[in-house]
Amino acid sequence: MGGGSCELRLLLEAYLDYLRLECGLAENSLIAYRRDLELLLEFLFLRGIFESARVQPDDLVDFLAAQRNAGISARSVARRVSALRMFFRFCGVEQRTDHDPAQHLQPPRLGQPLPDYLTEEHVEALLNAPVGTQPLLLRDRAILHTLYATGARVSEVCGLTLNRLHLDSGYLSVRGKGNKERVVPIGARAIEHVRGWLERGRPALLKRPGDFVYVSKSGRKLSRTRVWDLVKLYARMAGLRSDDIHPHTLRHCFATHMLENGADIRSVQEMLGHVSISTTQIYTHVDQKRLRSVMQRFHPRAG
Repeated sequence: MGGGSCELRLLLEAYLDYLRLECGLAENSLIAYRRDLELLLEFLFLRGIFESARVQPDDLVDFLAAQRNAGISARSVARRVSALRMFFRFCGVEQRTDHDPAQHLQPPRLGQPLPDYLTEEHVEALLNAPVGTQPLLLRDRAILHTLYATGARVSEVCGLTLNRLHLDSGYLSVRGKGNKERVVPIGARAIEHVRGWLERGRPALLKRPGDFVYVSKSGRKLSRTRVWDLVKLYARMAGLRSDDIHPHTLRHCFATHMLENGADIRSVQEMLGHVSISTTQIYTHVDQKRLRSVMQRFHPRAG
């Protein structure tokens, strides 16, 4: 990357230090911000622009247009718009100036993607894929059932501890985003498999006393990456397209099948741990089939 130690480069390094030290941003987020902003600086350097005061709104619009022409997705462009706005706001504060070429930038409109989900028959095939009584198979079967029966995120299932299991009462307590706890019901079939794992599988893998419900082959906390790999493995074994299936797919299936079978959206929102119901409403597209069948059955002119 060019530009030497020009003002824009120094401001970028200062901004990244601010995000790391003052905001406590995660390393992956810092890498993404650096990548996006270095692309911008390279673009500006080719135009002979090395100071923030010389950057004009048209320069940023041209940069984003070049990104779109290069085939970058609208979602990635939206992320870069956010990075640009935050960076130039920081530059203005650092240099005590009102010059902000990014203040009127608007991200592209993003269509709301429909969640991927499986039919109930496909879910059944996936849940039945781990066959056997070996400890790892007992664990994997229990994990798949837990993901589908509760709609919990993979991180919530991996972080599940014994004191949050209330199987006799039919629920568990998970710790979700923002460290918030919520109570999630769990069905009888899933409870049966979780109990089987706890009684006949977990003791064989546990090397030392521990609190996590699901552990690895070495007895440690199970990682999200490992669960991701397991879901894909069993999807292939069940004859499903594993490229389209991941742990979050079972969360989508949970919400979709609940609504298809008559659950109200507020209850689903609470079980998923969504702060806003607008996040849960994406699943209502699947309910159209049920509503259409109701209309055809009961409307006098449905034909």
